Amino acid sequence: MFGFSGRRLQQGFAELGDLTGRTADEIIASVGAPISQSMTGPGQTLLQWQSDGYHVGILFEQGQFAGITSEDSGLLPNGRALAEGFAGLGNLAGRSKDEIAAVVGPYSSFSVAGPHQVLLQWQSDTYHIALLFEGDVCVGITHEFAI
Repeated sequence: MFGFSGRRLQQGFAELGDLTGRTADEIIASVGAPISQSMTGPGQTLLQWQSDGYHVGILFEQGQFAGITSEDSGLLPNGRALAEGFAGLGNLAGRSKDEIAAVVGPYSSFSVAGPHQVLLQWQSDTYHIALLFEGDVCVGITHEFAI
């Protein structure tokens, strides 16, 4: 779906739902061709889709879905409220993804950071915070800044 709006591309992936068990060909048939394809190891391929504020990278092993390596949906609105929401949570270490998202809303970027580790980021035009999670539990802030 290169050239289509990021919102339409993101909606296409949302309509697919759980990608477990799906093949690269099935996903491409639903959302269109990726903009990038890279071999990452024996039998492993990373496909990436990107358009207007949305990006997703998906790893396939032998043509089968193996995991999302990264996803970014662009800037979130109202950076001041986002910063205040995080400040109101206090210490983030030990809190779950769901607990944090219930207060501040959904993250705008997701990246695999290591085995059982993900980096979730909330980004706006005036505030940015990145949290490292092991499983569903926050282990801490990797970086945070406000403009």
